[in-house]
Amino acid sequence: MHYFMNTETYEQVAMDGETLGDAVNYLVDGLTIKVEFFDGSAIGVELPPSVEMTVVETTPELKGATASNSPKPAKLETGVTVQVPPFIKEGERIRVDPSKGVYLERAK
Repeated sequence: MHYFMNTETYEQVAMDGETLGDAVNYLVDGLTIKVEFFDGSAIGVELPPSVEMTVVETTPELKGATASNSPKPAKLETGVTVQVPPFIKEGERIRVDPSKGVYLERAK
């Protein structure tokens, strides 16, 4: 179960992974989202256009790698894998588009 809190009333809403679908791959602590309701029951979430996540596993950086080189897979903190440029290293924060599941840029 995943729990969400209304930041105005502090009321909590619970949803299971099946209800959340692919959105569960992009849910990180502190993320502000919109919960969708139907007849008083939570039926899903609306994610922001980009989510900051930490790279937890990827192949080592290649010397002289540039953004134009072939992308490599990177496993993020929630377990989802996205393709990133070859210069991205483990431990870096990146921005990901959750609607497409693609790398956008390094987080600043």
